[in-house]
Formats: sequence, C-alpha cells, structure tokens
Amino acid sequence: MSANEVQLSELIDTAHRVGERAAKEAVTMEKNCRISDELMADMVHGNLVNILQPKRFGGLELGFPAFVRVGEVLSSYNVSAGWVQCLLGIHHYWGALLNPQLQEELWGDDPHRMFADVFAPVGKVEIVEDGYLLSGEWKFASGVLWSDYVALGGMVHGAGPGGEPEFRMFFVPKGEFEILDDWDTLGLKGTASCGIRVEKAFVPTYRTMEAGTVFAHSAPPPGQSYNPGPLYRIPFGAALAIAIVTPSLGGVTGILNSFKERMRSRVPLFTDESQNDMVTSQVLLAEASVRVEAMRLLLYRYADELMEVGEHMAVNPGDDVMEFRARVTGWRVHIGREARSVGEELFEHSGAFAVYGGNDVQRFWRDLYTMASHIGIQHEVGLRNYGRNLVGLEPIGGIV
Repeated sequence: MSANEVQLSELIDTAHRVGERAAKEAVTMEKNCRISDELMADMVHGNLVNILQPKRFGGLELGFPAFVRVGEVLSSYNVSAGWVQCLLGIHHYWGALLNPQLQEELWGDDPHRMFADVFAPVGKVEIVEDGYLLSGEWKFASGVLWSDYVALGGMVHGAGPGGEPEFRMFFVPKGEFEILDDWDTLGLKGTASCGIRVEKAFVPTYRTMEAGTVFAHSAPPPGQSYNPGPLYRIPFGAALAIAIVTPSLGGVTGILNSFKERMRSRVPLFTDESQNDMVTSQVLLAEASVRVEAMRLLLYRYADELMEVGEHMAVNPGDDVMEFRARVTGWRVHIGREARSVGEELFEHSGAFAVYGGNDVQRFWRDLYTMASHIGIQHEVGLRNYGRNLVGLEPIGGIV
C-alpha cells in the first residue's frame, strides 16, 4: 500500500470509531440540536476535518476520493455528524483559495482553526476606506459553533463590470457576529446550523473574496498561486458541492443498514412470518441495495473526475470545462434525489414503530429529505442547468 492508502485506511477506521460514538449520541444530539463538543474534538484531532487542507498549514491535502469515502462512512452512522464534518472539511478546501494574508491569519498559528459560511448574498454592504461595512442576517451556518470566523455573502452594488452588483464573500471573526438560537428543523437537527446576525462589521478587503467570478470559473481565486497544486485548480462550484451530496450517500447507506437489521427480528402485526422471510421485503431490500451501490459508484466517479480536471487545469488553466461542471451537477442532483427516494421507500416499509422519536430509520429519512432541499443538489435547478448544457445553452442560477 502507498503512504496515501495507509493514511486513508487509518482515516476510515477513525470515521468508524467516531461514527459509533455519534450513533450512540443521536437522541441527545437531536434533543440539543447540536453535536457534542467532545464529538467535534474527536473529528478534529482524528484528522477528519483537514483532509483537503494544504500541507503547508498542517493539512493532509489528500484529495476528493479520500474526502468522500471518509464522509460517507461517518454519515452512515449519523448524518448530522457527517454533515458537519463534510461542511467544515470543504471549508478547509476553499480556505486554500483565499487571499494569502487571510490564509495565514486563519491557519498560520493554528492549523485546526475553522470557519463556517453562508453563500446566500443577502448581506447589506457599504464600501468604506480599505474595506467594507457588513450588516444583515443569514441562515444555515453549519459548523458555526466551532468556528473562529464566518464567511458571509453579500452584493456590492455598482462594483462589478458596467456598474453591476458584485457577489463577494466577507470573513467576520468571532466576537463580531451573533449566533442566533434558531435551529429547529425537520432533519439534520444535530448540526446546529444556526443563523448569524452582523451589525456594521468592518471587513478589510483582504478578508473578502470576489465569489461571482470564482463560481463562474472566469478568473482564478486569489490564493491559487499560494497553493498551486492540482487539487486547488478544480472548478469551485463542482468541488464545493460534493460536500453536500456525500452525506446523502452516507445517510442512505445508514438507513439501508438499519432497515436490514430490523428485518431480521420484525414480525408484522397479524402475521406469523418474519419480515426477513417476506418476498416483498427481500425484493425491496435487493432493489434498494442496487440503487445505493449505483449512487456510490457515481459519487466515487465524481470525486475521481474532480482530481482529473484539477490535473488538466494545472496544465491548461484557460480551458472551458463547462460540460464537466454541468454533468457533475446532474450527477449530484440525481444522487441527492435518489437517496431521498430510497430512504422514503424503506421508511414506508418499516412499520408503525418507525414513527417514534429516536428511531434510526425515521431519523435517516428526515435527514435525507432535508438534505435534498439544499440548492447544491436541488432537483429542478440542477437538472435544468445540465439539460441546458446538453442543448448548448448557458446555465441559469444554481451551483454549477
């Protein structure tokens, strides 16, 4: 085995260990609407968060095939834990694309420092000398309870070409933003993806990133020359959004495992036959298993192609890779929707006891349903853009 393969094997072992703990804490996690600090510490010190972080800052810089495999394993035990791990982990990826001064501020003296983000450009922005004043409220800041910074979206009016608004991300340090206690949701309850409030925080220019051109792949991000490896040449949206769909694969694997385990002992009311011996349940289990394996192969191919495109872009930085970007958008949307569909079928065939709080099948189903609503894998927008690409049209909205 290569050194990277050994390292990945160790990370997967750690993900199983942390996942087992997360599964035991699931009921408490949902009650408290957050994972425990001890579980978060296990993730951080077990190197589950810094898989994509540059080596220059103490990260592993292993790439996306390792990232999805570790995230899948952890999410198969507990989706909330896997979601937080994947989201904070992808932030360690895009942190490598920031202004080098900000990278040094983030990680120069502490490689474990983390940040949350909300890309929705809803902030009110005022241009001032040497920077901006930022105000507003944002929802869905996954990982913010353990973050030293939060990156928030806003439109700078009149700053773009021809006076158009400019989409920019603003990094605000802890102490200058308020975390709102508003996380009470159908699924992903343990993620504590709380809202954020900011009132006229000064953000120096180096703590910002012009996000519109980076998403459009029309200009290199400011930190690319600082971290020139192929991993950091991948189109931004395609790389970012794989973190959204990885927990979907883990979650549907988890609900499949829970359903199969329950089948062994369940005898439906008014029957004398174990569900394990029922032909309909056997067929359902087989079909679900095939569908999950197909999702797994597709996600692994997505991760492999990210790395292939990164290698290509390192040599051919100006190439148009829209076909790739649109195609993997279609792939991840399909995985997210298919995972939700499989989860729903398994939940429907789990009997009345599955409606009780604390039931694993129910929790996985709620998490799968909630994840499928994320804009990164939202069905209509994502497949529309893939379809537009197939007929030679430009994308409209969404993450491509």
